[in-house]
Parts: sequence; structure tokens; C-alpha cells
Amino acid sequence: MTCIGVVIHGPGVIDSGRAYRVLGILAGVGEVRAVIGGTMGRAAVIDAGLEDVIDITISQRPSESILALGAYCDVVLLVNEGKCVESGFGFGRMVFEKLGSFTVPLIQVEFTRSREGSCSLIPWTEISDPLLTHALLGELEKGLEARVVQPPKSRTCIEMKGDIVKRGVTGVKPGEYVTVNGIVIGKALSDEVCIVAKGGEIIELQGGRMKTHGVEKLERVDLSTAIVRSGPLRNADVTPRVLKHKVSGIAVIIDHSAEQTFEIVKNADVAVTVGDDTTAVAGDLLTRLGIPLIGITDGDRDGITHHTHIPQGSVIIRLAPGNDDIVGRRVWEEIFGCKGRMKMRREGFEGVLDEVMKVAEGFVEELVRY
Repeated sequence: MTCIGVVIHGPGVIDSGRAYRVLGILAGVGEVRAVIGGTMGRAAVIDAGLEDVIDITISQRPSESILALGAYCDVVLLVNEGKCVESGFGFGRMVFEKLGSFTVPLIQVEFTRSREGSCSLIPWTEISDPLLTHALLGELEKGLEARVVQPPKSRTCIEMKGDIVKRGVTGVKPGEYVTVNGIVIGKALSDEVCIVAKGGEIIELQGGRMKTHGVEKLERVDLSTAIVRSGPLRNADVTPRVLKHKVSGIAVIIDHSAEQTFEIVKNADVAVTVGDDTTAVAGDLLTRLGIPLIGITDGDRDGITHHTHIPQGSVIIRLAPGNDDIVGRRVWEEIFGCKGRMKMRREGFEGVLDEVMKVAEGFVEELVRY
């Protein structure tokens, strides 16, 4: 039987129901092995109740997932829902260029978020088995009312000259926040935005207003391989589905690494989150896992998430402006012993909260329980 690998990218194509349609069509063609790429995509899979259909246990970039599936699948599909045609095609090009000498048939199934019913099928590699691929393309064309489009010409958005690296942000709109590896580095002021780095340090956001504090959190970054996004991480307003949770007696700290929440928490009982956006993103993910948090914030949230949720039993601590990083650092050092995980005392959640409040003493302006 034909083995079809499917790499689904991001939450949008899950929330719209389009990924499920694709999987339904493929089920009649061969054996399907589907994986999700992106943290918010994993949340969308949980909300849709598809974790038994789409593997969410492995966190890989789309190119890594394609290479892994290509080792044993006859054909691989990359399913995406871009903000516009240009951003979708540009995404496919960047993924393909990271695959090296990949020879397994690779077809991008690209939906356009702003155009209902618009679907393009892009064959990125040579067709090694015309009969197989023709049959697959035929089913997708008919079932999705799609059209086959040849890969667009290479038009890289990355320019390198000496130690200067410039990277354009595709599909960006004025007013959207721009993130690099999950950290907000600024806000777009036009639809042409370019990130400039020198020696691995971001020094300018052309066409936008740079957020110095966010750039400082990144320290050094390779713009040629970094994950660059614009706009909210997830648009859909959904009722979160909560998975069963096993008690472990473990507490973890998440400090500006919200997109690694699934990997960091594992089976923890409590998560201490540092930063407003980190607390918002991690809280939305922790809600699905049934794990309460203790959020250390100071009111400088950028708004990269919409419709977020806070787990039941959580506590948000709002500090005086500019102090969340300072207190978060002390919590990591004094409570967690400079480690990411620790075994809680008998008092559990309340015991950790008491310790955090002692560290934050003098800075606390508000405490809210959920």
C-alpha cells in the first residue's frame, strides 16, 4: 500500500477544517502518517480532538519532519494555510531549500486564508512515480477543487554581506508584531519590513519600530535559520479541550520560551511563567494540559496572541513595570536553584506561590486567582 507522509504546518489549517479534509481524501489513496509542526498547531490538534490522527508527540521544524517521513514514505505532502498566496509560496520555498538533495515526491498543499476555496498544489521535486503522483494529484484536485501550480522561481528574502544579514518579512501588515524565534522584536509600520542583524545581533527593523527589550532577550541569532513570523500566533476563538493530567509533584519555570511549553512541562504539576506574552502563550497551552501556572508579569504584553486562556487554579502576579525579568531571574536562582525543574514540597502549588511572593515582595501591585 502507498505510504503518504503529511506535514501539517500551523494552527490555521487545523482550525479551518481544511487539514481534516485533506486527510479524509488521502485515506482513500493509501496509508497516511501525519505530523504537526508548530506549538500552536499542537494546541489546535488537541482542540479538534485529532491527536490520535495527527502525531503531536514530536517537535520538529517542517523541513525536519519532511526528511524524517521521506525515509519511509512514498510521497510527502506539506499542508499549509498562508496569510496570502505570496507568503504561502515563500514558506514552501524556504522549507524546500533546507532539504538538500531530497528526491522523494514532495507536494505542497497550499490554502489561502483570505480566499475561501483557494487551494494550490505545488510539486517541489521531480516526479519519480508518475502513476502514483498523478493519481494522488487527481484526487486532491477533485476533492479540494485545487489547481496544480509549478514552483515559483527562487526569490530569497535573505541577503548576506559580510557580517550583515538582512531578512524580509513576507505577508506582513502594518500594526502586526514581528517575532523571531517566538520573541517580539518590534511592530510593523508598513507592508515592507526587513530585519537587519550584524554579527548575530539585530540592529534594525526597517519598515517597523524595533522593541529593544525584545531584541536583548534574543542575544545572538542566525537570521538565515530563525523562525520569523508576523501577526498573532493563532486567530481562532475556540473552547480549549483539556487532556487528562497525571500528578507528578514537579514544578517547572518557563522564562521567555513559551513555544517550548510542551517540551518544558512534560508531566509537571505547576509552571512558573516569566513575562506577559510568555504567560499568555504558555497559559493557553497549559490550559490544554490541565496544568495551572504562577505568572510573573508587569503589564507590558505585546498582544501576539488572541483569545488566550488561563488554566483553572492559576495565579497571575502583576509587578511594578519593568520588574518581571528581574524577579523571574531571582525565582530561577533562589527557588529553582538555576534549574528548569524541581520537586515541590508537601505544600505543592501554594508552597511555590508563597516562595515566589517572598522573592517578589515590594514589587507586587496585583494578584489575581483564576
